[in-house]
Amino acid sequence: MRERKRKVEKTEEANLPSTRWQLLKDTLRWRFWSLVVISLMAIVFYVPSFAWMSFASMSGLLEPDNFYSILLTHAVNAVFLGVFGLGQAGLFYFLKRLAWGEGASIPSDFFEGIKRNWKAFSLLFFVMGLLYAILELDLASIGNSGWNSIAIGAATGASYAVFFLFVAAILITLVESVIYSSPLFSLFVNAWRFLIGAFLTNVPVFLAYLLPLILYEFIPSYIAQWVAILFEGVFYLGFSGFFLTIYCHSLFDKTINKRQFPEIARKGLRKE
Repeated sequence: MRERKRKVEKTEEANLPSTRWQLLKDTLRWRFWSLVVISLMAIVFYVPSFAWMSFASMSGLLEPDNFYSILLTHAVNAVFLGVFGLGQAGLFYFLKRLAWGEGASIPSDFFEGIKRNWKAFSLLFFVMGLLYAILELDLASIGNSGWNSIAIGAATGASYAVFFLFVAAILITLVESVIYSSPLFSLFVNAWRFLIGAFLTNVPVFLAYLLPLILYEFIPSYIAQWVAILFEGVFYLGFSGFFLTIYCHSLFDKTINKRQFPEIARKGLRKE
């Protein structure tokens, strides 16, 4: 009986993908519609934020010379982004189970993820909302500074770069929080180590993940913004989230899993 069990386990392991690129390919082939459905479920939680920002934009609350209005608008939006974090908690938990070959199912794992991780995700997305508020205030201040175009361009670029680095660290923390039970601040500190340790590889990955936000930020057109949101909701949230998840898993395997958590090193992949 034990020998038969070992043979079954070996057969199951032999059927696992050997690389994460293969895992990505297999997931897109066999679970494509799962990624579509999970994206749609997660984007529902973004509706309050999108509705509020659309209202603020049409009501003139985002005029660049009205700092108090900008601060209030984005402070309220930070709360709504905390709501968006609930959907992301379900999304990332589902994607972790999918990456680890644990039979991820919809909708049960989505709501289980919210139940398990809602505090961490709501807090981190609220913090991202505050960071975005600071960014917008900074950009408004730079725009009204009277500096020359070179200085304005350099200051604007620096503001976006700092914002991007903090958001990238928070995204790594999100993936960590689904796996590890360490305090959130410790995970955030470790996230900076992961981010800096493979900086040149990390930058294009996180820029690709944030593509809808980049389109939303830099294309001043309601049509383009709606297209970005629809693209994210119909598919991109699930796909980019899964890619980010397995990418972060590879970072964790190279740094801490092999030494400290060997039981989850290369989980979901064929053993080397």
